[in-house]
Amino acid sequence: MIYIIPTDTCYWMACPIHDLKAYDWIYKIKKRSLDKALAILVPDFKWLKENTELSSEQIDFLENYEKPFTILTECNSLKIWINYIDEDNNEFLNRDIYEKFAFRVANNSIQKRLLKENGPMFLTSANISNNPEIYFKNEIKEQFAYYLEKWTIQFLWENMWNPDKNPPSDIFEFEWESLDLNYLRKN
Repeated sequence: MIYIIPTDTCYWMACPIHDLKAYDWIYKIKKRSLDKALAILVPDFKWLKENTELSSEQIDFLENYEKPFTILTECNSLKIWINYIDEDNNEFLNRDIYEKFAFRVANNSIQKRLLKENGPMFLTSANISNNPEIYFKNEIKEQFAYYLEKWTIQFLWENMWNPDKNPPSDIFEFEWESLDLNYLRKN
C-alpha cells in the first residue's frame, strides 16, 4: 500500500520498505527518475542509533537540530535488505543507487502509527517529479484522484501545520565522526 501523509514540511508519499510493488509504483506514479533514491522514515532517534553508523554525539546533535532535516548516512541492515531478491525473483529496480540512505525521523502521530504497523518506510514528496511540493489536501485530492479512487493510494491527513511556514528540510551528512556538516540542501 502507498500512503500520502503529512510531514513537518509538505505532504509525502510512503510505502513499507518490504513492499516491492508499492516501491515500484511510487516511481511510476511520480514519474520519478530511477537514479533518484527515496528517503526512509524511521520511528525515532533510538532507531538511528541502533541501525546506522551515527555516533551518540551525532545523534544528540540531530535531536537538537532546530529545523526539519534529512540525514544521509550508512546503514548495513538496509544495504542488505535493498539487495534482497524474493522467491519470485522480484528485486528493487534501482538498488545500485543506494550507497548511503537518507533518513527522516517520525514527527507526528500518523507517521508513528504507520511505522508501528509497517516498520520503516520509503518516503518521497507527494508530487509529480519536477513539480512543486504539495501543501494542501485539496491539491493532493486533485493530483492523485485516480489512485485515491482505485485505493492504490491511501491519503492520511491531519490539520496540524501551517504550510506557509514549512520550507523543505535541510539535507546533510556528517563528515566522518565529527559534527561538521556537509549540506546537500540548506534552507
